[in-house]
Amino acid sequence: MANYDPAACAAPERTLVQIDYLNYRPVLRAPFRCDPMAAVIGRTAAEPGLELEAYATLRGDGEWVRIGARAYFAERATVHIADGVLPAIVGDDVTVGRYALIHACTVEDGVVVGDAAVVMDGAVVGARALIAAGSLVPPRKRLAGGWLYAGNPAAPVREIGPDELGAAAAAIRAGAPSPLVRGSDLPSLDRAQFLPAGAGTGTLHPISGRAPRIARAFVAPTAVVAGDVLVGDDAGVYFGCALSAGDGRIVIGDRTNVQDNSILVTDATRGELRLGVGVTVGHNVRIGAARIGDDALIGMGSEVADGVVVEAGACVGARAQVEPGTIVKAGWIWAGRPARAFRPVKREEREGFALARDIYVRYAAAYTLPA
Repeated sequence: MANYDPAACAAPERTLVQIDYLNYRPVLRAPFRCDPMAAVIGRTAAEPGLELEAYATLRGDGEWVRIGARAYFAERATVHIADGVLPAIVGDDVTVGRYALIHACTVEDGVVVGDAAVVMDGAVVGARALIAAGSLVPPRKRLAGGWLYAGNPAAPVREIGPDELGAAAAAIRAGAPSPLVRGSDLPSLDRAQFLPAGAGTGTLHPISGRAPRIARAFVAPTAVVAGDVLVGDDAGVYFGCALSAGDGRIVIGDRTNVQDNSILVTDATRGELRLGVGVTVGHNVRIGAARIGDDALIGMGSEVADGVVVEAGACVGARAQVEPGTIVKAGWIWAGRPARAFRPVKREEREGFALARDIYVRYAAAYTLPA
C-alpha cells in the first residue's frame, strides 16, 4: 500500500488520510479542516475552507475532483469520477449531507445536497439549488439553479430563496434538524457498530476468533473488515466501507469491488452475505444477508435487504430499495423504492458493467503497488 503521507496534509489541529494515486498527489489549499478518518485521493484539488467530516471521501483516481472554496462534506459523503471520462466539479460554498454522493457531475456554487441524496454522471446542478434528502439526480440531468428538487428521480418542487437555502446548509453543517436535508434512515456514521467490544484502531478485526482473510486484494485504510470475511483475488474494498460479519460470514468474490462508504453487515441469524465473481457494488450502498450473482451491478446509493437474491448479470438501479426475499432475475434491471422489475439489461449496459469491473481490477492493482 503506497505513499500514505498524513503529515503532508495536516490541518492545524488534525490530520487526514492523504493518498497518492499513481503519480498524482492531492492539493488542498489552507486553511482546511479534515477528520482523521476522511480520505482525499489522487487528482483532487480543493480551494481554501474545505471541511471534511469522518469518512468523507474525495477520490480523484481515474479523473479530476475539483472542489471550490468553503465546501463542506458531512459524515460518509462521497465524491468520485467516471474513469477517463468525466471529472467531478464542485463549486464554492457547496454543502453536502451525510451519506450523500456526488459522482462525475457538476455541482455549481451554493448548492445544498441533503443526506443520502445521489447526483449521477454528467448531471449539472445549477447554482443555489437544493437537493432534498434521499433524492436521485439521474445521469445527464440539468437542474436549473434556485429551485428545490426532491424525489426519485428528483423533480422541481418550488423556487427556494437564499434564507431557506442558507438555513438548510447551516443545519447540515451544525447537525441540526431540518425536514428538507436531514434524513433519519441512515447507516451508522462511525465504526463502533461494526466492531467487537474493545476493538482498537486499524482495518482488520477478528470477531469471536474468526478473522478476515484477504487474498491478493485492496482494502482501503479507512475501511473496516470484521469477522469471518473472505476477500478474493483482484477484489477491492474502498474508502470508508464497513464489512462486518458478526458471528456469520461474508464472501467477496474474485474481481469484485465494493465502492466507497458501502455498508455490508450480517450475522449468523440473518445468514451469509455472498458476492460472486466480478460484481460491482456502487458507492454508498447498503447490503444485508443477500446473495449477489456473478457480474451483477448494485447501483449507487441502493439498499439490498436480507434474503434478496440478485442473479447473474442483473442490475439494481441507483437509490433502489430491494425488499427482503426479492429475486432479481438474471439480465434484468430493478429500480424504484420499493424496487420493481424495470426492463432487461441492454447489450451496451452489459458491456458497461464489464468495463466497470475491469477498471476496478486495475484500480485495485494500482492501490496495492509497493511503496
